[in-house]
Amino acid sequence: MRALPSRFKYYGKTKPLMSVTLLIDLDDTLLINPLEKFMPAYIKLLSNKLAPFVAPEKMVPQLLAATDCMIKAIDSTKTLEQTFDENFYPVLGLEKSTIEPLINDFYQNEFNDLQKVTSIRPEALRLIEYAVSNNYTIIVATNPLFPQTAMRSRLNWAGFSNEKFPFVFVTSYEMMHFSKPNPAYYAEILGRLGWPRGPICMVGNSLKEDILPPSTLGIPGFWVDGKIEKLNELQKRAIPLGSLNEIIPWLETLPNPEGQIDLKTVQGVLGTLRATPVVLNYLTENLSESVWRNKSESQDLSVLELLNHLLDVESEINTPRIELVLSSENPFIAGIDSDPWIIERQYQTTRTPRVISDFASQRQNSIERLTALSEVEWMRPARHSFFGPTTLLELVRFIAIHDIDHIRQVYVLITAGFKNK
Repeated sequence: MRALPSRFKYYGKTKPLMSVTLLIDLDDTLLINPLEKFMPAYIKLLSNKLAPFVAPEKMVPQLLAATDCMIKAIDSTKTLEQTFDENFYPVLGLEKSTIEPLINDFYQNEFNDLQKVTSIRPEALRLIEYAVSNNYTIIVATNPLFPQTAMRSRLNWAGFSNEKFPFVFVTSYEMMHFSKPNPAYYAEILGRLGWPRGPICMVGNSLKEDILPPSTLGIPGFWVDGKIEKLNELQKRAIPLGSLNEIIPWLETLPNPEGQIDLKTVQGVLGTLRATPVVLNYLTENLSESVWRNKSESQDLSVLELLNHLLDVESEINTPRIELVLSSENPFIAGIDSDPWIIERQYQTTRTPRVISDFASQRQNSIERLTALSEVEWMRPARHSFFGPTTLLELVRFIAIHDIDHIRQVYVLITAGFKNK
């Protein structure tokens, strides 16, 4: 039997099918880390390390500018590390190959001097112990603006050593393409997990970064140490807040969505659409030809067939419909049964894994068109033969839900493919 790749493994106990998926922030949630003290100390240490190659007065502003580029990143073809690199090294006249060993050494050594700025939260340790004992799938959803080494160091300071690591993964700039507060960041995390069907929640200390963005995907959040006076009346009814000690009772009341994803806003829909090509590329990376074409007992389509179906639907159904609604007054939209295309177009025998890049290119065109729309344009009406009166927003929401369904199918096929080896 071939071992399941690490990106499809859970750490610790075997997870039940309807396990709770817990996303949890790091700084000032799992670890007390006052950023007003941490960041100046961090910048000073890094400046000293790089001083032989670049003056601090030049390095620091560019470090902050490159970090800002990561925060604003929307390019699904680049990791945040790539975004940082192209906005940092060449601007300073540096070669990454020359500086990278020095930076790696910094994160292995000097960076750990910053532990004295932080302190452990015993209640965070108890919360994670509870989650592990209940077979939760736990992701450290920290803003991925640092390398994995820095994330692991801070988790070690928080009491979570590499030897006893309860998390499936920790987001970092090597692996992620989007950052907080972009909803695509959360969609990318969930896509990597195959868009879990059970309860999903987010716990964090920032309303702007941890609570509001995932809510656009229908994901409830608990605002750690939140201030109720900062919420409007609607938010007061929808957003629980309190200390870490109050989270466990809240977790025990989470409803089971039974696979339903409630994309509430334009931002949530666009975030899902942006993340889909990234997720599919991640899930299919380095797949063998046989796994691309494998089918399972529960699904009669292969990964290759599913992705080609996504591509053709995007180019021949989704794009024309969007243009029709934008160019016509309350147009009639006929339903199209695209399932026969799978056999008629012989996806399994005439197409190749290149479909990933073709789909990403087509999706990028759709996103560029949609991001330019006004609120009024998003609400343009249409009449659908299946759904009746609808709007452009609802039609695009259907596209995002269709993405999620296919990601789930691909995830099942890939994990089944490796288990059967």
